[in-house]
Amino acid sequence: MNIETPVLIIGGGPVGLALSIELGWRGVDCVMVERRDGSVGHPKMNQVGNRTQEFCRRWGIGQKVRELSIPEDFPRNIIFHTNLSGHELGRYEFPARQDVVQPYSPEFMQRCSQIWFDPLLRDFAGELPSVTQMFNTQLDRFDADQGGVTAYVTDQNSGAEQIVRAQYMVACEGAESRVRDELGIDLVGDHGLSFNINIFFKSTDSDVLFSKGRAVMQWFFDETGLWADIVSINGKDLWRLSIMKLPAGTEITEAEGADYLRKAAGTDLEFEILSILPWDRKRVVAERYHEGRIFLAGDAVHQMSPTGGFGMNTGIQEAVDIGWKLAAVLDGWGGDNLLRTYDLERRPVARMITDEGARNFTQFAKLPVGPKIDQDTSEGDAFRKDFQKTLYGLRMDREYDTNGIVLGYRYEGSPIIVPDGTPEPEFQIIDYTPTARPGHRAPHAWIGDGEERSTLDLFGRGFALLRFDRSVPVDSLLKAAGQCAMPMTLTDIDQEDIARLYARKLVLVRPDGHVAWRGDDDPVNAADVIDIVRGAIF
Repeated sequence: MNIETPVLIIGGGPVGLALSIELGWRGVDCVMVERRDGSVGHPKMNQVGNRTQEFCRRWGIGQKVRELSIPEDFPRNIIFHTNLSGHELGRYEFPARQDVVQPYSPEFMQRCSQIWFDPLLRDFAGELPSVTQMFNTQLDRFDADQGGVTAYVTDQNSGAEQIVRAQYMVACEGAESRVRDELGIDLVGDHGLSFNINIFFKSTDSDVLFSKGRAVMQWFFDETGLWADIVSINGKDLWRLSIMKLPAGTEITEAEGADYLRKAAGTDLEFEILSILPWDRKRVVAERYHEGRIFLAGDAVHQMSPTGGFGMNTGIQEAVDIGWKLAAVLDGWGGDNLLRTYDLERRPVARMITDEGARNFTQFAKLPVGPKIDQDTSEGDAFRKDFQKTLYGLRMDREYDTNGIVLGYRYEGSPIIVPDGTPEPEFQIIDYTPTARPGHRAPHAWIGDGEERSTLDLFGRGFALLRFDRSVPVDSLLKAAGQCAMPMTLTDIDQEDIARLYARKLVLVRPDGHVAWRGDDDPVNAADVIDIVRGAIF
């Protein structure tokens, strides 16, 4: 049986699922091939970032993500220990979600584990008429030519082979990407930050696990330094212990895993081990993101330390970026150069984020180490006091407070962004300063009274032209967009606070929510502006 489709997606993890949703939400036919059955047995990811949640909001599943997350009254504290029954070395206290004032986004970061997030994406994608899901299906080989890609896949249940012909293929099949390797695309960076083993376990022994108060993450140190952390998956009875800095290739039995759990507890602990997963901590980014009509996204093109929670969220940003661009080209209004900008825009962002994740992890090596860390002596007290001083001096809370990265990444120098001559603001990791400068994410503000409709709700399907002064004509822009069938809606906003935030009378926003152009008048070169932002000219 042969299948023809505009887009073939290889891999049905969160990034592949997000891409299928982005395309399906736009009405683009696509086929997703996944070698597994779609279930998730191990929680590798636990954080849905603000930006990802903004995408979920526009897809219509934001509320469902919130319902699947750690309860909104659960504190987001971070605690550092020798063990759960031993000495506390320091802590950072972050308020529960319900107590946070979030001025920069209509959505909050959610502690929603992959064991619930992936099935939500899978089920939602499966409801979209233009999305075909093929689980338990293995990619055997593929051939690419100037007109598209031919993939040979096998149903692992029946053994039947199928041929899928696609105009474009996107590989989202993870760190061990076969497509990437067969294309000869190298991953550049540090391949050996740390070898680790995760233990997913169940325990209702909260008196031990929350012995120093409820926390989303707890770090553990012995005489050698950092050796593990425990994450609360649901704020109740599901947990994940990550053992770090093990010899490469280490394997452990369930009994050995139990010993590690008891070491972290420092006392007896009732638990059930659900799964064990080894993994490599890396800092690598692919040398390129595409080859002809084949594109790559997610862990196939970058692997980063989870310190910061950036990995999956970066991949979903890529899915949205390549998704709207593929839709534009397939719909006929995207220019000949539009798809080339996927690499140009996204790879620099991935390098920056990957470096930040590695930086957060390597900071731990700067903390004092030695046997005194757990000694009940005056020397031990002095050691721990010095440890805490160093901990706070290193600002180890930085990885939990990164609005500057999550909301402030920008596409500086992109050939499909029309600069307005303003200087690029300094990039900040922690602090985010809203701006409607071209290349940046268009800032959030509430429209009208209350907190129901955000400016971000205006973006997504096509280009959005925002006008903050009804006397300014927009005929040239509307005409130029219409001549190339580029979808563009005009919205008049009469709120002075939003007008000040956007700083120009006219602001053109892309389907992904980034500002493409802004000005105070209908441009005399409107046709050139439209051709630039749709990738028709560089």
